Amino acid sequence: MNASLPQSAWQSLPENFSALQFPVMTQRRPLTGNTATVSVSSDAGVLHARVLLNCYAREVAMQEHQLAVRSVASTRSLPPALRHYTGQVLDIQIPRLQSRICVGVRHVSVTGNYDYTTEIFLQDQQQVWRVAGWDVIAGIIIRDLSQREGTPFNQDLQQQITESVATMQHLLNAQADRQKPGQQSALSGYIASEQNLLTGHPFHPTPKSRSGWSRAEQQQYSPEHGASLQLRYFSVPADWIISDSLDGKDTAVHLQQLTAHGLQAEEGRVVLPLHPWQADWMLKQTRIAEAIAAGEIRDLGCHGQHFAPTASIRTMVAEDATAFLKLSLNMRITNCIRNNARHELAAALTASRVYRQIKPLMQMLFPRFHVLEEQAYLSLSFPENRQNAARAHKEIEDGFGLVLREGLAAPMAQGITPHVCAALFGNGMAGRLQTAALIEKFSHRHGLSFRQGLQQWFQQYAELAIFPVFYLLFEKGIAFEPHMQNSIVGLAEDGAPCSFFVRDLELTRLTPKGRALLKEQFADPQAISDIHCSDDAGWTRIAYCLLVNNICEVIATLANGNHSLYLELWACLRSTLQAYLAIFPHPEAARRIQGLLSGEPLPVKGNLLIRFLKQADRKAAYFPLYHPLGVVNEISAVA
Repeated sequence: MNASLPQSAWQSLPENFSALQFPVMTQRRPLTGNTATVSVSSDAGVLHARVLLNCYAREVAMQEHQLAVRSVASTRSLPPALRHYTGQVLDIQIPRLQSRICVGVRHVSVTGNYDYTTEIFLQDQQQVWRVAGWDVIAGIIIRDLSQREGTPFNQDLQQQITESVATMQHLLNAQADRQKPGQQSALSGYIASEQNLLTGHPFHPTPKSRSGWSRAEQQQYSPEHGASLQLRYFSVPADWIISDSLDGKDTAVHLQQLTAHGLQAEEGRVVLPLHPWQADWMLKQTRIAEAIAAGEIRDLGCHGQHFAPTASIRTMVAEDATAFLKLSLNMRITNCIRNNARHELAAALTASRVYRQIKPLMQMLFPRFHVLEEQAYLSLSFPENRQNAARAHKEIEDGFGLVLREGLAAPMAQGITPHVCAALFGNGMAGRLQTAALIEKFSHRHGLSFRQGLQQWFQQYAELAIFPVFYLLFEKGIAFEPHMQNSIVGLAEDGAPCSFFVRDLELTRLTPKGRALLKEQFADPQAISDIHCSDDAGWTRIAYCLLVNNICEVIATLANGNHSLYLELWACLRSTLQAYLAIFPHPEAARRIQGLLSGEPLPVKGNLLIRFLKQADRKAAYFPLYHPLGVVNEISAVA
């Protein structure tokens, strides 16, 4: 495969980018065991400083045209330590503070997916250069945003960044003590992928912020520590329960079968599970203490089978992978307090009911695409709140909320090995080494060079992910959230992508076209209202989650600092989008895709700014993100 840029585009690139001496992912022996033991860095501060720079570059510097990537020879007033550097330099101006940041990067990245190769250097108002650690970078970013927005310095964000760095360092240090497993089953390999996200979201200012957990609780409950835990059970009056299920079956019966807790509910009562930390939190709440004192709620202790926490921390996978259980945690993890609000539970089930109507069609058109259904939910309502819309104890009631989700046992039984996408892409060196091993295996099996195998591997992944998700949006009006943590790739025995799964449906939205799929019996009017969105909002959701948060990270991981390969993968993506249009020439699809191929930007979510402004996640702004699709040549499909 050969992809090239028009002459005008070449002229706009730094003059010596092709002189970079960084190899493609080179041939190496296949990895064995859990790649969580691969060292990505011993210094969380370095990693976190780069994450903060990622956020600031995309959301602020790019938008204000204060960013450039240049050769050393073309960069003015370099830090002394970079004067003999042979790579490219990311140069960010901060005019509000009369400051400047320079750092070495492996190649140009229009989308801001930089590979950093040096320490970060900050030039202050006196034109003096110094190495800037994460705390300095965090401080200058918050100060700059404070001046821009006319607001006080955000101490809360500074504290959350500090917590995130400390947690990340704790996780990295603990990796040396984790025992390397031997041969893994599909299930243990999948759980390892969920528990291998050591650095978190590469474009989030606080990727490992977990307010409220002690170090002992981190060790006990964090997926990165390989946690496995029993749930804690409570007996409550049956008339306090609010629940629904796809098949009409009692949710409590579903839960008893899944958890094997062995507890018998007395007549008129229901046994429900909580995360053990959540149970301790509940027992500290006055309303729960009163209910226990009155005998209304009974603490039954920990029982039943063990569950492994997935990347989201609060979602558990069963020992046999037959189901997931999404529990509530009344603590802030990255953005939000992670309890399950009642309207979110209803929306998740509504989304599953909507999808069921077209599931046979999707299985016929895209047999390797799967949506993990939200099969049932359960929550609690105190008697005094039944007729009270204000819900005096909403936080506590929602803290009991849970969702029962379809598991992965069936595809595993068919020989498919699932991996959460975030473990392979955007997960630092651990993800890159594991992906390289998969591609090396695939290439060897099919008699391909490593580079040929890599291109074919990416094409298969892109088609598996893009075709069904675009079809759902443009033909049916359904917009899921297929970002890295919500996407699972199924791997065949030869290491190739063979299936694609989307999970976590609570924020599914329907565009005007999709509203025809709603039925009155699906949910209450509020849940139906919440699931609506405009065509523009639906496209923004898919373009960001799938193309920016997912595909951009895949390309950056596979290119591994090689710029010519980076452009070839973008050319392959261009051809994949053209192929979709050839098969499904919907007018709206043509408008959106041809826009991208003509250079229209993608939308990127303002994760840094939403945290700085202390706003709800649903109010996040989206900014234009430019990309190479408009300047790379189309290619023939990889043979």
